[in-house]
Parts: sequence; structure tokens; C-alpha cells
Amino acid sequence: MAIQPQTSDPASTVIVETIRPARLGTRLVHPVLRTTLQQFLRAGAWVADRGPRPAKLIFTATRLSEQPARILGSPRGIRREPVVFERFDAEWLWGAPVPDPRVDREAALLYFHGGAFIAGGLNSYRRHTARLATLSELPVLTVDYRQLPDAHPNDSLDDALTAYRHLLAEGFPPEQIIVAGDSAGGGLALRLALTLRELGLPLPVALSVTSPWADFDSTARLAHPNARYDAVLPAVGPDMVVRRGIAIDGVLDPSWSVVNHDFTGLPPILLQVGSREMLLADALAVARRAESAGVPLRLQIRPSAPHTLIHLGADLLADGRDAARDAADFHRAMIESGRADRTAA
Repeated sequence: MAIQPQTSDPASTVIVETIRPARLGTRLVHPVLRTTLQQFLRAGAWVADRGPRPAKLIFTATRLSEQPARILGSPRGIRREPVVFERFDAEWLWGAPVPDPRVDREAALLYFHGGAFIAGGLNSYRRHTARLATLSELPVLTVDYRQLPDAHPNDSLDDALTAYRHLLAEGFPPEQIIVAGDSAGGGLALRLALTLRELGLPLPVALSVTSPWADFDSTARLAHPNARYDAVLPAVGPDMVVRRGIAIDGVLDPSWSVVNHDFTGLPPILLQVGSREMLLADALAVARRAESAGVPLRLQIRPSAPHTLIHLGADLLADGRDAARDAADFHRAMIESGRADRTAA
């Protein structure tokens, strides 16, 4: 797939890449999702917004829905090994010719799944993370971080930090680690990088995020035209999660949102997002932060791509497979760059 760089300012560190028009399958997905999945999510958000008790019941039920995803399994040729932490679980996924990451600690992709901090997990994301492992030629450590209603996103951040420290303790060099995630996990990946910088810990060689939920304040999202066009996320969804789960006593700390931070010093970022999804507002805010801080960022706005299906729909959608290959190309290039820098040092 040919991608041509496009930017209005040659001195800008943000490169907006031109993506081919959406294929028919991607365009047809919109009416299907709008009349099925979005209506289901809209109903759930309405029930959860009736009060604290309904919200907790919905959040809990959503988390339990992860269990049936066990039947999805992992693709043929992929090896899987669980990693048990004190407060959460994780798993390694890799396939030949990538060596066993428990033995050869050369490079790794650390992945945080999406799900608005109330859904998603190892089972439902296994095919996606296995695909990234195969295409990127890297072992992937997927983290099943704690979520609402049992844990706040601040606890999710603690789990992300624990997983990253684990990689460092195991001997993975930071210049050979890529931190990635989508939606809530994409925002978590960015927030982890900011936290590592503040703690003075070594940063990963790159960040790879898809449709990051980067701003818990819903104002900009609700005002964006895509609040009406998103085929998956109803406008009331993320806003409800913030009010019923993330805000504490009705108060939302601005520091929890990555778009309120200075990005100075962060590593290069690949940011992929759909042109019609609600989180485009968050993605553009992240790009502006990166540009103002001089952080290299590649922005891919994929035409008509629904939220999360940029990658998660790769089994069915050719555009999703293109996006996954683009991400994998970026991962391999960043790992090679980190390897060269390490050798030169």
C-alpha cells in the first residue's frame, strides 16, 4: 500500500500520511455496526447512567463478558505463556522464528488492550496481539490490567508501570521495547510514557497507539462532528464511564488525561485513527501535543475506519490488515533503529 507523506510545514515533527480510500467492506461495516453494536452500547450506557448501583452492575457484567472469548483461541503457530503478577495477569505471545522471550530477552512489544476501562482482556484481544507478534516479528506481552468497577484507571497505570518494570528487570533493553495499545489502552500507553519520564526511568524506543482515549474531559469529543458519525461508540458512552467510574466524588483530575501534559522527551509515536470515529478529537489533540514538544509523530487517519476495527477487524477487513502491516513496519523500523543506537553506544 503506497503511503505518501503529507504535511503543511516541512519543519513539523508531525507527518500526516495519505491513506488510500476505504474499501467497500469498510464502508459497509458502518450501517451494520450502527444498527447493532452501537445500539447495544447505547442501551448499556443508558442503564449504567441511572445511578452508582446500575453503573457498577453494568461494569461488572461487561468484565464478565470477557470469559466467553476464551473460545477464540490463538492462531496456529503462535505460542502462548501466561505471566502472573500480584494484582493482574499477562501473557506472552510469539511465533517462529521469534525466539522464546523467557530465554532470549532481545526485544519486545508491550501491549495494553482497549475497552473503556470496563471491557477487553487477554481472551478477546489474543488474535489481534498474535497478529501483531507475527507481523512485527516480536514477542508481545499483553497486560490484563485492572479495570472498573474494581479499580480506577490510576490503578491501571500502576499495573502498566509494573509490567514495564518487569521487562526491564528481565533484561529487555528499553531501546528494544515498544509500548502499544488501542483506545483506553492507547491512552494508557501514552500515560505510561509520561510517568516513566517523570520517574526518571528509561523510555521505550517508540509508542504505537490506535485511537487513543487521551482526554477524559468529554467536551471536545462531544463538540466534534464525529460524535454523530461514529458507528461504534455512542456519544454518551465514554462520558458515562467518566462520570460514573473515573471521576471521584464528581471531580475529574486534569492530570489523568494525557492531552494535558507536555510531551517533551517522549519517543517517536505512530498514531492510527479512523476518520469517522469519535476519538479522532483525542488523536488530533495528541498530535498537537507532540508537535508543540518536537516529538516525531506519524499520523494515519484511515478513511471510514470504525473505532477499534482499524486492527481488530483485520480478520475480515482488508483495510484492517493494511493498518496492521503499517504498524508492524513501524515496529520493526523502530526496533532496528534502537538496535543500531545500542550498537553504536
